[in-house]
Amino acid sequence: MSFRSLLHPDQPHDRVVLGLLAAMAVAAIAPVFIIWQLSGLDNTPGWWKALDNNPLNTEQSGIELENRITTALTRVRLPEDSDWNAAINQDQLNSWLTHRFRETVHSFTDDTWIDEIGEVRIAISETGITIGAQLTHAHGSTIIWAIIQLGTDDQNRFTITADRVCIGSARVPKTFASDYLTRDNLGDAKVDLGDGRVVLIRALRTGDQRLEFALRTEASE
Repeated sequence: MSFRSLLHPDQPHDRVVLGLLAAMAVAAIAPVFIIWQLSGLDNTPGWWKALDNNPLNTEQSGIELENRITTALTRVRLPEDSDWNAAINQDQLNSWLTHRFRETVHSFTDDTWIDEIGEVRIAISETGITIGAQLTHAHGSTIIWAIIQLGTDDQNRFTITADRVCIGSARVPKTFASDYLTRDNLGDAKVDLGDGRVVLIRALRTGDQRLEFALRTEASE
């Protein structure tokens, strides 16, 4: 897959990695955008500041993540190797969110909601995922963020549980996000490779600055 095809995907297999990353990112940040209209606090949370000026946050690192995921997803696997594992580290994921996320979303939709967002950042630990976005408004900018548990169910659909939702440093009721966190809104946890195969995301687990996956490659129905 060429660099050009990643920027302008026009074939099913060219869109594999972009689809997976975009689906994961949109599913993860859903609870923070459901309350964007309340953005009136401008305190920057400590976890966000801790990710400032990371020398590993480069566009090349984001492109390398795309290529690595594409290679793993499209690999021809024997039936006995249909179940497999993979992991994405926090630095590479933040590189992709910084340099590639907006362009990827624009390649899949004409919606303009993405243009309301400044930076998107993520911190991963054994206890969950902290995901946030910077929104610009008339009074400056606000970080809207949440601590979530991201997973999949037995029907291979994404699930999200919000442990905390905040505007700046102020905690707000989790009910602001609850109406959005439904299986129908989050979608399927799978990627159609476009060649008669599909990759199912069977489970997700957070580790020390890494997101770990249990996957299965099987024939499409």
